[in-house]
Amino acid sequence: MDQTVEVREHRVSRVFRRSTEWTLREHEVVVPHWPDVDQIARRLPHRSATPIRHFAGRCNLRKPVHFWTPEQTSVLRKRVAEGVPGKLIATELGLKPQQVASRMRHMGLTYPRRAPKPSGNALVDSVRQRAFDLNISMKDLDEACRSGCQFACHRVGRGIHIKHIIKAAKVLDGEICLQWSEL
Repeated sequence: MDQTVEVREHRVSRVFRRSTEWTLREHEVVVPHWPDVDQIARRLPHRSATPIRHFAGRCNLRKPVHFWTPEQTSVLRKRVAEGVPGKLIATELGLKPQQVASRMRHMGLTYPRRAPKPSGNALVDSVRQRAFDLNISMKDLDEACRSGCQFACHRVGRGIHIKHIIKAAKVLDGEICLQWSEL
C-alpha cells in the first residue's frame, strides 16, 4: 500500500478588519510614503487602494499639482509643430504623457498632417499623394468617388478595383495614361 502525503501550500489571505478606524501605526505608514499607493498597500495588506486614497484625502495629503511654465509651453508648441511624439515630449519635460496630452487638448494643439505611407501600389500611392497635396482627406476622397473606404483603408497587399482609380483621377483633375514597354 502506497502512502502519499498531501502537502498543502499555505496561502496568504487578506486580513479583514471589522473597524474602519485607522490606527496611528497605519497613519505613520501612509504619511511618509504618500503618493506611492502601491507601496503603502504592500505595507498595509489589509487596506486596499481606495481606502488608502480616501484616508490620505482626510489627512490633507494631495498629489503635487504641476503648473506649466511659459518655457515648457513654448517647448511643447515647438515639439508638436515638429511632429515629435507625446511620449518623447513628456520625457524631455520630465512629465507624464497624460499631462502632455491634457495640455495639448487644453491649448488646442494638434500634430501637422503627415504624408500618406506608400502601399506598394503605384496607382493608389499617386492618388493618395495627390489628394494629400490638394489637402483632401482620404475619407473625403472616398465620399467623392463613392468608393466606400478604398483609399482611407488601403493597406499593403490589398487590391483595388480600377474603377475607383478612374473616379479618383476625375475627382482630382487628373488623367490615366497607359504606357507600354518596348519589346
